[in-house]
Amino acid sequence: MSPCVLEAYQEVQGLKGTVIKGQVTFKGEIPKIESLQVNRDEKFCGQSLPDDSLLVDSGSKGIFNIVVNLIGITSGKPLPQKNPLHLDNRGCRFQPSVILGVEGSMLNIENADPVLHNTHILQDDQTFLNVALPSGGRTIRKTLKEAGRLAVRCDAHKFMRASLHIFDHPYFTSTDETGHFELTQVPPGTHRIEFWHQTLGVKELTLTVNESVPSVINVSFP
Repeated sequence: MSPCVLEAYQEVQGLKGTVIKGQVTFKGEIPKIESLQVNRDEKFCGQSLPDDSLLVDSGSKGIFNIVVNLIGITSGKPLPQKNPLHLDNRGCRFQPSVILGVEGSMLNIENADPVLHNTHILQDDQTFLNVALPSGGRTIRKTLKEAGRLAVRCDAHKFMRASLHIFDHPYFTSTDETGHFELTQVPPGTHRIEFWHQTLGVKELTLTVNESVPSVINVSFP
């Protein structure tokens, strides 16, 4: 049997498309999140840090940093520019904690803290990159050549976590502080939409859209 060859994404010139937008909210009582206990460098990091892995707007119950993308789409609007992506070790946190980009983008990693960090990036439990970052050290640069979801850890500070989401198409975004999102210039047809959150997991929906009418979908977790 011949190996499966993935179809490369094709840009469609003059595509008008439509809009898919909506809100992702938390269903039920918002849980109380305990603080993260610091296990190293307490003099700088403090004894504990707020856990920002689940951020829910108290008014709308919208969830921040849900990653939204169309699964398996192979043609549509132009790919975005491969702008540099930035991952900072700052205040004993990875900032930002959720990073989205297109394959081929350059990742710049820096340490702004006066303590030693390391950035350990894993894909499918296999090490993609593991570098020590002394205080005031140089910027580490790495090209993200393939699409995929990567976990980011600091082995020195176990409470530090982030995620990288690299796509081979332009139909991706993340929710804002009130859980809202929008995908533009979506081709008409039936699409699979994935909603990912670092602690709440993944949900997937199927939606059929046409070019003349924007589509509004609302999703709730857990």
